[in-house]
Amino acid sequence: MTYLALILCIALAFFLGSIPFGLVIARTFKGIDPRKAGSGNIGSTNVARLCGLPWGILTLFCDIMKGLLPVLLAVQFLPSPYMQSAVAFAAVAGHVKSPFLGFRGGKGVATTIGALIPLAFWPLLCAVLCCVAVIAVTRYVSLGSMVMSGSLIVFYALFGRFELEPLAVVLFAMIVWAHRANIGRLMRGEESKFLAKKKS
Repeated sequence: MTYLALILCIALAFFLGSIPFGLVIARTFKGIDPRKAGSGNIGSTNVARLCGLPWGILTLFCDIMKGLLPVLLAVQFLPSPYMQSAVAFAAVAGHVKSPFLGFRGGKGVATTIGALIPLAFWPLLCAVLCCVAVIAVTRYVSLGSMVMSGSLIVFYALFGRFELEPLAVVLFAMIVWAHRANIGRLMRGEESKFLAKKKS
């Protein structure tokens, strides 16, 4: 019965994670396809840049919730933290490799935050604060996102949540890989800054 619950939770997590809310919101309310403008990403940063900050915030909320809800369910029905981690991974994988987008998708950061909230809130909060600090100083969301995912490995260890370390390592690798184009732009000094005004 437990393994059936695991399969159902993983399937639900992948399905919810794969819903491209950024694309739906940008197309529905602004008639913009974020895959064809800005950074070409369906995440909240690009939606905010193309459609305005409120729409970016709405996208952020939806992407967080699609990670949060299936993991909340998993925490209730699955006893093992490794099973819960598998559900969290499925939600993020669904966002990064959405079947609705030809197995392409976003960077997975907001969905990662949502998926990890039910597992260990305080280490996640510390990692998110590191992300916010980096963005505040540099205005590079991509850099802050990678710092957040990497610092999770450290904070899980500091808080003694070693059972979540495998998940943190896999998510860090996934998020860095998803940001490989951003890393190139950062190294060349071409990365766009958050809400920076374009030069005319």
